[in-house]
Amino acid sequence: MTALRSSSLHTTPAEQGELDAAYAALAARERLLPIKVPAFYQRKLDEEAASLGHTEGPLHRMVRPTRERFGAPAGGEVPDWVDDRANMPVPGSRAIIHKYADRVLFMPTSVCAGHCQYCFRQDVLTDAHAEGGDLKGLAAEVERLTAYLGTRPEVSEVVLSGGDPLTLSLRDLALVLGGIRTVPTIRSIRLHTRTPAFAPKIFGDDKKLDLLAEADVRLVLHFAHPYEICGDVAEVLDRLDRHRIRLYNHFPLLRGVNDHRDVLARLIETLDDHRVRTLSVYVPEPIRHSAPFRVTLDRFFALQDELTATTPSWINAVRFTLDSPVGKVRREHIVARDRSAGLVTFEKAGQRFVFPDFPSELDVPGDRDTLLWKG
Repeated sequence: MTALRSSSLHTTPAEQGELDAAYAALAARERLLPIKVPAFYQRKLDEEAASLGHTEGPLHRMVRPTRERFGAPAGGEVPDWVDDRANMPVPGSRAIIHKYADRVLFMPTSVCAGHCQYCFRQDVLTDAHAEGGDLKGLAAEVERLTAYLGTRPEVSEVVLSGGDPLTLSLRDLALVLGGIRTVPTIRSIRLHTRTPAFAPKIFGDDKKLDLLAEADVRLVLHFAHPYEICGDVAEVLDRLDRHRIRLYNHFPLLRGVNDHRDVLARLIETLDDHRVRTLSVYVPEPIRHSAPFRVTLDRFFALQDELTATTPSWINAVRFTLDSPVGKVRREHIVARDRSAGLVTFEKAGQRFVFPDFPSELDVPGDRDTLLWKG
């Protein structure tokens, strides 16, 4: 295919269509999520490509394939790094995941407003898409959830994810939130979403905001680049704040997207301007076909140190973390390292796992002028 054989430095807009077609075949063969870019986000891609003259800008990389998507695996990649399937305790349900003692993850849908090329739940979501996307028996699944929570008094929080729960209809979202609120031991509901970045029109109806406020939901957003926060998105964030909905952000460090101190600082500062507290930056997980986005642990921690040394506390008091089969870990949990084999051993609460680090020769940092092409 011409686009893949091209020797030019960057992919041109004309070549992107060929890459998209090649990716469609790869996704079908390798069980990856198909390309899905909402019209709202596509307008940003068009602006970015017109400015840069190529389709390898930070926003493009997040939602459309680059040539790197067709490269060789980096090594150590697996379908389900955090082992979701091993933590599904209710027979017949793929929507309930109980990995941490005090909280349960509930996935009421596998549908998202758009698909991220770096999605770390591709394997589980692809299975769900094959079965039809939205849960066919949402009411029955909510009943299973509440019954399970009734047997687990140690659980104090339910985390809604997917998929994106805010793609649900108002009626279905009310069904989910209402069911959870009937469980007296649940003190907190957290909802993870990327809809403000992909489709802010979802928030056009104040009834949805009222529902989130009434349930006292903690809304965790997934902005990964400051250019995702345009005027339309900022207006949504401000409306959410006026509804007294608590807002947080949580995002991966992605090579070629935000892997520079200036991008990280600008993103966190922009969010803070809109009353959004950034919780954590996390290491891209070693899942299949993730190499275009991964960075070495050394560079990940170096960026953490640079951010800490050069920004005020309300920016640098952000966790840099790695999700794993034994939960969230940080630099202080490293207990052994074999640099020749590229393996890092972490230990937390007496449990160990080995992380396959990204090869340093493949970790080519993003260019600052490209990452912040607007200046």
